Amino acid sequence: MTLKSIGVFVDATPEGEKRIDYAAALAHRCDAHLAGIHVVSAVRPEYRSDYYVIGEKAIRAALASQKAADEAVTSDVRRRFEAISAKRDLRAEFRVIRRGGPDDDLTLNSLHSDLVVIGQRELQELRGYTSPEKLLLSSGAPILVIPSGWKSESIGNKILVGWNASREARRAVADALPFLVAASSVTLLVVDSEQRAGRHGEEPGADIALYLTRHGARVEIEQVLSQGSPVADVILSCAAAHGMDLIVIGAYSHARSVEMLFGGVTRTLLKLAPVPLLMSR
Repeated sequence: MTLKSIGVFVDATPEGEKRIDYAAALAHRCDAHLAGIHVVSAVRPEYRSDYYVIGEKAIRAALASQKAADEAVTSDVRRRFEAISAKRDLRAEFRVIRRGGPDDDLTLNSLHSDLVVIGQRELQELRGYTSPEKLLLSSGAPILVIPSGWKSESIGNKILVGWNASREARRAVADALPFLVAASSVTLLVVDSEQRAGRHGEEPGADIALYLTRHGARVEIEQVLSQGSPVADVILSCAAAHGMDLIVIGAYSHARSVEMLFGGVTRTLLKLAPVPLLMSR
């Protein structure tokens, strides 16, 4: 494994603790530095009665109470992170980002990582986090999204790669190479190859499979037709049928602007994938 700097977003939820456990195990295996990134107040509900207090004294009391609660949560998350890191004897550090601050804070804490580990809830429910597309575009770091309901300690033993012969897919393969080489099996899934026949070549998936094999990965190619089904559904169905514990995809889009929106396949997988998802752009 060649990952040497891993960032993990940590919070006070049970999922957050499991995420630290996985990131720490990965960092230990790779002999990598681990940075725990905590967004203060990211788990606070959107509406609270003390947002509507009136009077200077009441406002100050509410702000003091909020600050104390933030500090208590941060202290608890820090203890968890440091205890797990110490158990693994890792080189680690704990960083704090204030909610409502500039997106640059999140980008800066991801910019120098080989991999950023984040939970599914951060992307969909918790306030204070940069959208995944902004994080990918601004930092360039690949993101590993771990679903809230993920129970297995194994991630990356059996990997499914969504391959469409695009630049984004090629970048995802390169970023996922440490996982692909270490996996017991890698399946390159090619959906509706005739739609990009000119880029796939005579045998869709064969060239990228040969590339991975030269690196030591154990690769199989599976070509399927969507028959009108959404491509994301085809990917999820294949992952379930083969018992995959990691899906690798490029962050596809039809837009060319910097402030692009992800394509339907990527957004569906971000929202619904029941297994970890490694994304690059």
